Amino acid sequence: MMKKELKLILAGILFLAAILRIPLTSVGPLIPSLSDTTGLSLTNLSQLTSISLLVFAILSTLVPKISRRLGLLPSILGSISLVLVGILVRSFTGNIGLYIGTVIIAVGICFGNVLLPTLAKTYFPNQLGKITSSYTIVMNLMGAIGSSAAIPVLGLMHNVPSLALASVGFLALPALLVWFMIYLTGGANATQTDAGTATQMGAKVNIYRSKIAWSLATFMGLQSLIFYTYVSWLPKIIESKGYSLAFGGSLLGVLQLMILPASFVVPVFAEKVKNQTGFVIFAGSAIFVGTLLLFTGNEFLMVVAVLILGIAVGSAFSLSLILFTIRTHSGQVAAELSGMSQTVGYTLAAVGPVFFGLLVGWTGSFITPLMLILVLAVLMVVIGYKAGKPGFID
Repeated sequence: MMKKELKLILAGILFLAAILRIPLTSVGPLIPSLSDTTGLSLTNLSQLTSISLLVFAILSTLVPKISRRLGLLPSILGSISLVLVGILVRSFTGNIGLYIGTVIIAVGICFGNVLLPTLAKTYFPNQLGKITSSYTIVMNLMGAIGSSAAIPVLGLMHNVPSLALASVGFLALPALLVWFMIYLTGGANATQTDAGTATQMGAKVNIYRSKIAWSLATFMGLQSLIFYTYVSWLPKIIESKGYSLAFGGSLLGVLQLMILPASFVVPVFAEKVKNQTGFVIFAGSAIFVGTLLLFTGNEFLMVVAVLILGIAVGSAFSLSLILFTIRTHSGQVAAELSGMSQTVGYTLAAVGPVFFGLLVGWTGSFITPLMLILVLAVLMVVIGYKAGKPGFID
C-alpha cells in the first residue's frame, strides 16, 4: 500500500477516535438545561450514560462476528453513520428520541471501540505502539473537550441544549468522508489477507478458552470499574474530607487531564519490550498508592493522589488496547479479544459506581468503599500478570 493511502487511513483512524467519546461526555454538563427544556428529572437524564454502558456491555462481543460478515470497512462506515444518525435523533425528536438516539449512538461507538485495534493491526502491524498511543490520546482529549466545552457551546447556541447536542455531529462528517474515500480508493483490499488469515485460524482459536484472553479481559474490566467509580464519586470523596465540591470537581478534571500523557507514552514503550508485566505492576500499584493517599485528607497529598490516579488509569487503559494487538497475530482475533474485554470492562463499569454508592450508604462513609478499591488494585496486578507475559492467543 502506498504512503498516501496509509496517511489517509491514519487520518481516518484519528477521526474515528475523535467521535468515540465526545457524544457521551458532552451530555453530563447539559443535563440541567435538558431537564428544564424537556421536563425530565435529573435522575432520568443521568440514566443516559448508564444506557450507553449497557449497550457497550451487551454488544461488544457481537461486533467481531458482525464485522466479519459485513467486512471491516463497511463496518467502520456503518459505525460512523450510526453515530451521526443517533446524534440527530437524540437532538431533534423529543424526549423519546433522546433515549433512542442515545442507543443508536452507543451502537455506533461500540463498533468503533472494538474495531480500532483491528484497524491498527491490519494497516500498521509494525507501528502498533505509535498508532495505539495516537488514537488513545485523541479519544481521551476529545472526551475531555466534550465535557469542558459543553457549557460554552450551549451559550453559543442561545442556550438551546438540543442544538448544543447536535453540534457534536459536525465531527462525524469529516470522519465519514475520509472513510468513504478510503473505501473508494481500494483500502478494502488491504484487509483481504488479514481476513483470510482470520478465516484459517477461526476454527483453531477460541479466545474464551485462553487464559491470556481472560487475564486481559479481567484486567481491563477492573481498570474500567475503578475509573468510572472515581469519575462518579471523586468529587464527593474530596468533599467528605472537608473540602468544597467545586474543589473535588476540579481534581476530577486534573485526573482526566493526567490520563493524556500516560495514554501517549505507555503503548509506545510497551510495544518495544517482549514482557509487559512491569506495566501491569506499575498501573495496579499506582492505583493502590493513589487511593491510599486519599485517606489522608491532606490537601497536598490528595492532589498528588489524583495525579497518580490519572497516570495509573491512563496507563492501564492504553496498555489494554496495545495488548489486544500484541497478543494476537490477526486483526480478526484482535477484534474478538477487544470485544470480549470490552464486554467485561463495561459490565463492571456499569456495576462499579452503583455498588460503590450502595457501600457508602450502608457504611455511612467512604472508608470501606476505598478499601475495596485497594483490593481491586491488587487483583489487577495478580490477574493481569498473565496478560503481560510474552505469548499469543492465536
